[in-house]
Amino acid sequence: MAVIQVSQKGQILIPKAIRERHNVTPGSKVQILEQVGGILIQPAPEDPIDAACGFLEGDFSLTDDLIKEHQMELANEGKHRS
Repeated sequence: MAVIQVSQKGQILIPKAIRERHNVTPGSKVQILEQVGGILIQPAPEDPIDAACGFLEGDFSLTDDLIKEHQMELANEGKHRS
């Protein structure tokens, strides 16, 4: 674990070994994520849209889910009217 000091301007220096291991080069971008109990710094994806595509695996159809939900609501309304 590396312990580093935050500068007067709020800057930090990522140790060289860690930069090399994670391919953080001059000009590259990193993400800073707030988590319970700490902060996570990780390399930012080159294309955030491309990185987000496909993160939901399996057969998923929002349209089918909405149709089923609507059908259930209609069925429940019919039960309550009787």
